[in-house]
Amino acid sequence: MAGRPGEKDWFSLDNAAKIYPATASPRSPAEFRMTFTVKEPVRLIWLEAAAKRVMPRFPYYQVLLKKGFFWYYLQRNDLSPGISPMSNMPLGMPSERGHSTRLLRICAAGATVAVDFSHILTDGTGGMAFLLALAAMYLREAGLLERTPPGVMNPDEEPSPEEFEDAHRRYFPDISISPERMKPAWHLPGEPMEQGRIRVLSGSVPVEDVHSQAGEKGVSITEYLAAVYLHSLAEIHPGRGRNIIRLEIPLDMRRVFPSRTMRNFSLYLSPEIDLALGEWTFDETVTEIHHRMGLMKSRKQLGRQLHRNVGSEFNPLVRYLPRFLKDMVLSFSYSRLGEGLHSGVISNLGRVQVPKGMAGNIESLGMMIRPNHVMKKSCSVLSFGGMLDITFASVIEDLTLEKLFFRFLAGSGADVTVREIQ
Repeated sequence: MAGRPGEKDWFSLDNAAKIYPATASPRSPAEFRMTFTVKEPVRLIWLEAAAKRVMPRFPYYQVLLKKGFFWYYLQRNDLSPGISPMSNMPLGMPSERGHSTRLLRICAAGATVAVDFSHILTDGTGGMAFLLALAAMYLREAGLLERTPPGVMNPDEEPSPEEFEDAHRRYFPDISISPERMKPAWHLPGEPMEQGRIRVLSGSVPVEDVHSQAGEKGVSITEYLAAVYLHSLAEIHPGRGRNIIRLEIPLDMRRVFPSRTMRNFSLYLSPEIDLALGEWTFDETVTEIHHRMGLMKSRKQLGRQLHRNVGSEFNPLVRYLPRFLKDMVLSFSYSRLGEGLHSGVISNLGRVQVPKGMAGNIESLGMMIRPNHVMKKSCSVLSFGGMLDITFASVIEDLTLEKLFFRFLAGSGADVTVREIQ
């Protein structure tokens, strides 16, 4: 991996990214979208100029995915991405000449700009840093902002070498205990719609409303929303088949282990309820989630995940296995031990801090995870301007889960506004 910007024109994938080239497909995408909306329709000439200025500031995103004999790797590419028309879902990353793949796209429609990221590049924290830098430069091009404000990554500054690091390897623990194996989870029924179609339902809720509800239960907003999600899934469960309902909840590891990396540095919490124990009230569910997540967030438990994920890289059998065989092994393992272990995913990016001079020109921010065909739905959450943006994306037509989720919030006293994004 490049130690300093410009030292090499290629670098290896970070630890979290290495599974995605082998497993990513239309049925199992590893993509997410982030958006900002301004007050007037987007001018493409300003957006193209902004993208051209911003991309060199993020050289670890200005890359193509390449195939090596043993591993995939990232090749620097100086071309700025063109601006694509925006649909209601991440567009998918096309193959170029069968050997290279772009991992980032910029789209626009009306007053909204969207950036589609492959998880090979980064996680939500890195994606939001790029989005805000692009938004600031767009406002500069539009004459609405004199300079990039402090707190937003400035295209006029050089990237720091720390932004390139694989923080998983930096914090690889000196232990040899991996997490306990989990049983497969129950999944929502329903056949996915034809390829390329998803339904997106976005809810807007005052942060204070949900904060108050969570506070009454003595839990965080993330824990509260996870409990509402699990409670809603339990209402749909048919009472037969698998009894474990489990969520995948990304945790930004930068909050635990200091790092300035702009690449992936997230692990996952996996709280669950077991319906074999009987019917769960909401209070029982939220208490269970609170305590399970508290234990999972300890440095020692997270260290077990780091050991499992990074330790495999040092296995000689894995290191020297040809890439096409690695792809087969990783794809098989992921289908059994990855998606199959979780009933759904909820990702809360938290409060997005936007400088005052810039925030006044931005109407809203949003995030959406493209769902896979196993869990069938995803839920993304962020806070901006005193409002929680809660976005569900679904590859099945049925929206019962989303309706139960938002009805529960509204029934508990939250002022909920829901719209379907076409």
